[in-house]
Amino acid sequence: MKRYIYIVLLILLIANFSYRIDLKKSPHKLIGELMYFPSGVAVKALSMGFYAPLADLVWLRFIQYYGEHRMTDVRFELMYHILDILTTLDTRFVHAYNLGALMLAHDAQSPDQAFQLLKKAMYLNPEDWRYPFVYGFINYVFLAKYKVAEVYFRLAGQKPNATDMPKRWAAYCAYRKVGDLKTALALWLDLYNSTNNPEEKKIAEVYIKEIKMKLDIQFLNKKVKKFTEKFKHPPYGLRELVLNAIIDSIPTEPHGGKYYLSKGRVKSSWELRLKRRFR
Repeated sequence: MKRYIYIVLLILLIANFSYRIDLKKSPHKLIGELMYFPSGVAVKALSMGFYAPLADLVWLRFIQYYGEHRMTDVRFELMYHILDILTTLDTRFVHAYNLGALMLAHDAQSPDQAFQLLKKAMYLNPEDWRYPFVYGFINYVFLAKYKVAEVYFRLAGQKPNATDMPKRWAAYCAYRKVGDLKTALALWLDLYNSTNNPEEKKIAEVYIKEIKMKLDIQFLNKKVKKFTEKFKHPPYGLRELVLNAIIDSIPTEPHGGKYYLSKGRVKSSWELRLKRRFR
């Protein structure tokens, strides 16, 4: 009998806070009252195993809280507090973690609290790829911390049942934002070899060729510099690098073009055709 009394009292307590919001008290007074909202551990201890219904009720309470402050003062001091209660009651509440983290980062301007919530999600749900992905997404979009974002995208891609998306984001981030061509090539190759989606393979193949070409050009330019330092003049063509044992052979241009020297720098005929096409 006592357990049901506790449940009823707890539901009434949470409902009472929602009712107080409907009365539209001043934000200052409302926040003061909500500071006494029980912690997640306390609510769970009182719930007697009725975690899911209470979690749903707290979620509704969160939506009310967000809507009220979004339309008034745009202040979300208790957003994390409510989400922490919710995710303590239901440790697998995906929307509370992911949507809540995005709201904390964007609306509450509190990425540290967003990361704290997502770290809780990753600790309690270590096999779920979505939480490290959102962690990386917030670093990428809101903070421009691309190296951190790449690490978490890669982590997400290694989780069981992960889609191809985090692998693609990791590879794109490494290439376009971090500029780590070798890592980017490895990531795109991993996506190409692991995906069963033909469209994903096409996307990966485009980037693999582009990165391979850039790596070849970097390599050849270093060898041109070595030749110039050794013979005190630049080579007349790339073939001289082979004839003088600077390189074993000229790499094959991955798009079907060829590499050539122009004013002492290595270029690709494919790049030239591409520039002419878009003029």
